[in-house]
Amino acid sequence: MSLNEKRLLLFGMSKIDALDNFVGKPMTFKVTAKEWEQQFGGDHPWQSLKRAAKKLVSRTFRLDPKVPQDLPDSDWTWFTRMSYGQKGSGYVVGEFSPMVKSRLYGLHQNFTQLELLAITEMNSVYGVRLYELLKQYLPDNKRKLSLENFRFAMDCVDTHKETKKLKAKILNPALKQLNEKSDIFCTVTDVKEGRSITGFFFSIRQQEQKLLF
Repeated sequence: MSLNEKRLLLFGMSKIDALDNFVGKPMTFKVTAKEWEQQFGGDHPWQSLKRAAKKLVSRTFRLDPKVPQDLPDSDWTWFTRMSYGQKGSGYVVGEFSPMVKSRLYGLHQNFTQLELLAITEMNSVYGVRLYELLKQYLPDNKRKLSLENFRFAMDCVDTHKETKKLKAKILNPALKQLNEKSDIFCTVTDVKEGRSITGFFFSIRQQEQKLLF
């Protein structure tokens, strides 16, 4: 998933009203090119928005196989449909799939406009993913993840097989962006068995929201 696709997904989630009753009706959101430009900038907001929507509608995801659930191991779609309009400055309307809809009732309570603001200036999809991953553990201020679980969460299971490259190409750049651009600050230490790195330990704290100034 590209950075703009991730932005659109999170922007759509942030537009879901927690008080709306979506039982028996689609869960949809609308993003205009003007809103996109105001939120993320760029020279061609409509083209960027539409391109992200067209790619995102065909994306699928898999649930973590380690989490117990009464669901088959399948590829699930994010959206049932994505429609486009040219009226005014252009816009897209997305309809979340039933699988995503059933989970957004709980997720949207933890996703605020402030968190969307926190990722606005990030230009790395891994920075955004790390922010999503760690933000949910802020109340405890710590999180230990095995290499396997970190790779799954960051969607890099099949890339940078060497841990040294994983840290250099994904973890360290993502951590730098998170600490410089977001409302949380994190330090990481290696978890080892002997001389081998088996995971990472994250220490997290809230910091002043730089993007508000």
